[in-house]
Amino acid sequence: MASRVLFVCTGNTCRSPLAEALAQERGLAAESAGVAAQRGDGAAPYAARALRQARGLDLDDHAPRNVAALDLSAFDRIVAMDPSVAQRLRAEHDVDPDALVTWTIPDPYGGALADYRYSLEQIDAALDRLRSD
Repeated sequence: MASRVLFVCTGNTCRSPLAEALAQERGLAAESAGVAAQRGDGAAPYAARALRQARGLDLDDHAPRNVAALDLSAFDRIVAMDPSVAQRLRAEHDVDPDALVTWTIPDPYGGALADYRYSLEQIDAALDRLRSD
């Protein structure tokens, strides 16, 4: 498993903060960002609720940040939450293709709490596979 991981989604309010929290729970050095993230109020309320209910973890201190503000070479693995995010990372940022991993996690943004729970479960399973790489 890589020693430093960056999880990237679109707005850095749902999937990537969930992945960051679950990875940190496993003792991994993890951060998150979004390819279109803007300053905002924090994590999506349903993302925070799903994580708190499933794991007792919170996203209270999460602040969305844009991947453009980061030095991507500082990360051993960069995990794109879906193929469209991976495509944007390759097209718009200097990403080492050997470091880039693409998952297919559905974006729950704007959906019901059940959608966030489903994405959380998918992220949890994908993290188990990532750790075995």
